[in-house]
Amino acid sequence: MAGKKRKSSIAVMTVLLSAAIFAQNTFAFDVDENSKERSELENQTSEYYQELDETQNQIEKKESEVKNLQKKIAELSKKITDSNEKIKILNTQIKRKQAQIDEKLEAIDGRLDALRIRLRAIYMQGDTSSLEIILGAKDFSDFVDKAEIIKNISDYDDKLIKSLQSEMGVISKEQEDLKKNKENVEKEKSSLEKNKKEINELNEQNTKIIEELNESKNNIEENIKQNNNMQKELEKALAQYNKELAEQAKAERQKQLLQQLEQQQKQQQQQQQQNQQQKKQQQNSSNSPEIVVESDDHYVWPCPGYTYLTSTFDEWRGENNHGALDIADAGIYGAKVVACYNGTVISTNSSCPHDYGKSSSCGCGGGYGNYVMIDHGGGKISIYGHLSGVTVSAGQTVVGGQLIGYVGSTGYSTGPHLHFEMQYNGVRYDPLTEYE
Repeated sequence: MAGKKRKSSIAVMTVLLSAAIFAQNTFAFDVDENSKERSELENQTSEYYQELDETQNQIEKKESEVKNLQKKIAELSKKITDSNEKIKILNTQIKRKQAQIDEKLEAIDGRLDALRIRLRAIYMQGDTSSLEIILGAKDFSDFVDKAEIIKNISDYDDKLIKSLQSEMGVISKEQEDLKKNKENVEKEKSSLEKNKKEINELNEQNTKIIEELNESKNNIEENIKQNNNMQKELEKALAQYNKELAEQAKAERQKQLLQQLEQQQKQQQQQQQQNQQQKKQQQNSSNSPEIVVESDDHYVWPCPGYTYLTSTFDEWRGENNHGALDIADAGIYGAKVVACYNGTVISTNSSCPHDYGKSSSCGCGGGYGNYVMIDHGGGKISIYGHLSGVTVSAGQTVVGGQLIGYVGSTGYSTGPHLHFEMQYNGVRYDPLTEYE
């Protein structure tokens, strides 16, 4: 009966695995094209980063230039302010000098009045020719010119005219100096304002260039972001493809395992028929252990009737390799667990009461929960973990196929299954190699 049930399970699993393999084969993925696209994206992204560095350097250079220009603008503004202040002072001085000139002119007018009185006295003395010449002058300058030709004016009058000429010359020179100084300051101010205007225009140009460079920088960063997203999508697609390849390989290995188990089952049935009498004698003996499957000096599947693998030896869990087989299927809880080969029980644990699925280790049995460990000689040992019960003890000799416990969910187990592990000289290896 057990043989028929196992045969039926194997047949169903073979159909499921064949369907899974067929589905995997229909998955189309071009690894070379994926690699080519990722390489192109990496090169393009590298170019974008180089362009980004160059753009950033240009931005920093232009910002430095703008900073220097703004400093110059501030200096020119100060100089223009100083020029305005100078012009203001010069205007005050010119105004003040004009007042002095007006004062001198008033004094000159007074002296002219005195001179006229003097000339009138000359006239009274009868010197009409000189008087007519002087009184016929159009203005003061004409008066001075005409006065020079008068030979009969007294020494006093001559000194008075020379004094007026000298004072008028000094005042005129001072006035011209002030006007020239003001003109120079105004020219300097005009030059400063022109320079400031040019620097302002250059500053505006640089500011515009910085805005354009920042916009270019944003575009490059957006391109890098899009490339990174595309890179992630390609990597995701490659990871999915590798995952499906791994699942396909796992399904193929399980298929091969099922074929091997079917062949092994046939051999076991033949051996069972040949050793029927011997088996009955062992079962009738109260001291004889229960033999579920006869080993006949070859490895026996540790959970008869259940062959579905939820985890294989080469499965990675985070940074750690699983390093064992997880055998699980519907209704597996309480299923018989047998020794995979002849040997001696070297360690057991049956004290774990936490026989249920859990998301973390309860700490029992170092994570194995209830377990059995058998030494098969030649450096090989087998470990059977997460058992609900143990039927052997340390030091006991067992044969392949002998009952040693029952499937459970003790220790660090998320649900009922058998953890089947093989070691050679303390190093884990794939248990499936023993069934090839």
